[in-house]
Amino acid sequence: MTAQLCFVSATGGSGFMAELLEVVADSVRRAGFHATTATGRYPDADADTVYVVVPHEYFVVTPEADQPTEEQRRRTIAFCVEHPGTATFERSAALLPGLAGAVDINHDSTAELRRRGIPVEHFQLGYSPLWDAWGGDPDSAREIDVTYLGTAERRRSKLLASYAGDLADLRVRLLTPPHEPMGPRRVDFLPGEAKFAHLANSRFLLNLHRERSRALEWVRVLEALCNGCVVLTEPSTDLAPLVSGTHLVVTRPESLGAAAAALAADPQRERDLRLAGYEFVRTALDPLASAKTLVELAERVLTASPGVPASAPLAETTAVEEPRPLAIDTPSWDVRFAGTRSLGAPAENPPLATRMGQQTVDARRTSGVEWLPSAVPTVFPDADRAEVDVLLVRRPGEPDPDPLVRDLLAGTVLPRRILVGEDGVAPRPRPRPADLLRHELPLGRGYTRNRLLERSSAPWLLVLDGGLRASRRLLERLVAASADVDVVHCPVADPVEGLVAALPPEERRLAELPYLGSGYLVRRELAESFGGWTEDPLADGLEDHVFWRRLATRGVPTALVQQVLLSRLRPDPAPRPVDLDPHRVWSLTRILAGEPVTSNG
Repeated sequence: MTAQLCFVSATGGSGFMAELLEVVADSVRRAGFHATTATGRYPDADADTVYVVVPHEYFVVTPEADQPTEEQRRRTIAFCVEHPGTATFERSAALLPGLAGAVDINHDSTAELRRRGIPVEHFQLGYSPLWDAWGGDPDSAREIDVTYLGTAERRRSKLLASYAGDLADLRVRLLTPPHEPMGPRRVDFLPGEAKFAHLANSRFLLNLHRERSRALEWVRVLEALCNGCVVLTEPSTDLAPLVSGTHLVVTRPESLGAAAAALAADPQRERDLRLAGYEFVRTALDPLASAKTLVELAERVLTASPGVPASAPLAETTAVEEPRPLAIDTPSWDVRFAGTRSLGAPAENPPLATRMGQQTVDARRTSGVEWLPSAVPTVFPDADRAEVDVLLVRRPGEPDPDPLVRDLLAGTVLPRRILVGEDGVAPRPRPRPADLLRHELPLGRGYTRNRLLERSSAPWLLVLDGGLRASRRLLERLVAASADVDVVHCPVADPVEGLVAALPPEERRLAELPYLGSGYLVRRELAESFGGWTEDPLADGLEDHVFWRRLATRGVPTALVQQVLLSRLRPDPAPRPVDLDPHRVWSLTRILAGEPVTSNG
């Protein structure tokens, strides 16, 4: 009996997994066998049909009412893709004893499953015409120098942040979506043909491992090689049969950025790697043999005893976990406050937060205010300038803004004017190449920024805080992306979290987490339509979070420039109302953003 394979993806699961199963199904068909694909519930099928699923996703995402029957499980082969050292590998390993068989695309996970007594066949991935959007033309143009495609995770994030200096003058696009099921296309996730076209338009791909895994991310690497995108990866335990220095480049994770910059300056070496990797994948990594192995396993499933007796409990495979609404490791911009995750118990002394807010209100009536125009002649008076004013506010606990001002004045594109607000911080008595607004007492970031807004005149505003440092291409890249949007922002390198503000503004995510802060270019007209930034003293430290929530609620068009163009220190602010009464302040941000308030919200 010749088995008919049916590859089933989970409704609401990752588009990446569905793409992979379609590629494997295509390999089975090219090997001369019958294969179909489906999404959701197992389709009704003949007695010679064997189902193939990615277990760690399918049995978790699929609702209990749509889970396969016991008889269907007896005709199910697990297609395993996760590496040891990850939570998803452990989930897969727990599910396999309830299924009829398994194949695995990784050598390390195949060996680990066998060590645990679980029979599994290795499935060697290779060239697929479904992946190849390039066609092998060595002279095709590539508009992106360096790209990265991988879900966000702290180790990866910190490494990517560390490459900012090496990659500063290259055209970079880092796609770092949260570790959640991804389906439709979004700014940080490219499915299917869009991803392959992106790889065919990129010169180099950086590859980093996730969590404790040290094995090669075979699918991502093969997708890149099939499109002539040269792979630079950290050391991997299962690189063979690929050869470092011939088909791809292997170097220490800390050096990947420098290696990419060096290769970008050596076009002949880049060309040799591109062609060698593509040719090797096309000729030496043929997945048709593995497709035949999968069909043979399916035939054994149909003729041999089922993988689990009828009386065996199936509790591990029928349990369905509720998927998390948000990735658990999305970093928050705010140093101390992580939104709903850090609310904890209600404050024991909420009136203290109110008193702090009242003190700020009182200070606004009594504090001395001084405006000091720039005492330094215009720097580079003949240089072309963008129609941008910089609004830079320094608050207590934040470092001197002069280094950031120097960064901006050394940029490839200069702003029209820099306005600095020293809010309750005594500036150093020296001439500055920026107009300075000084408050004797801290009056609030939103309050100070609005006073700077009143003094500015440019149609665009670059909004920054003390403690940031800027790439010389910051303004150039932000302005270039501003044509059809009202706000442009970029990831920011944080010394502890890695990348923060690396995601687009999403209403559902902002409702739980203050993950976006300053470091953005905003159209002046939009800022004025909001009345500037909130001056509510209870929202101290969350002024930008309120701004982003307003954007998301109104559907304002934004752009994310996916290159690390800003870095920051981690300021340790003085106690704020959000530290003393987080429940009340977090609820207030929703009101300030103009979001509807429900009876239970």
